[in-house]
Amino acid sequence: MRVLTKKIPALPGGRALDLERRLSYRFSIFATKIIRSVADMYGPKYGLLPSGWKTMAAIGRYGPVSAKQVCAYTTVEPDKVSRAVDRLEELGFVRRTQDTSDRRRVVLTLSPAGRNAYGDIEHATRIVEMKLLDCLSSEERRTLDRILAKLENRMAQCLNRAKSARTPSLLSWRHGAH
Repeated sequence: MRVLTKKIPALPGGRALDLERRLSYRFSIFATKIIRSVADMYGPKYGLLPSGWKTMAAIGRYGPVSAKQVCAYTTVEPDKVSRAVDRLEELGFVRRTQDTSDRRRVVLTLSPAGRNAYGDIEHATRIVEMKLLDCLSSEERRTLDRILAKLENRMAQCLNRAKSARTPSLLSWRHGAH
């Protein structure tokens, strides 16, 4: 019997692409697994997809906010935030009101039912994260937090430089440039 193996695509220079070591891939898979774990617990109870509870979490944490602000806080695409807000409003979890300082703007807040659902979902998320982190010592957790903060700051710097250079991505950045 012949065993088929997947050929790993090569990078320029002939090296194989090691997807499992790629930072973005690992973060994406890790985040998706956390999101799915929480969604499996609370999706059926509240009728929410992950984009819905991400939207709810942003409104609960930063509200009152606009839909545009929700997009910035969550990195969820505007069309998905719009559908999520419609669904959250339909379920009675979110209220839309006109901004008193800018009548063109609509602000989003959680209703009492939304605050209850938000509390449940945030509690479940904390439990999942605690279970994941309990394999780390206190010092390792602090180190992880510092590393993540450093990477977040670096990403912000890279994006700001790309934006000021009017380039659509980080690809214009030279390796090692600071």
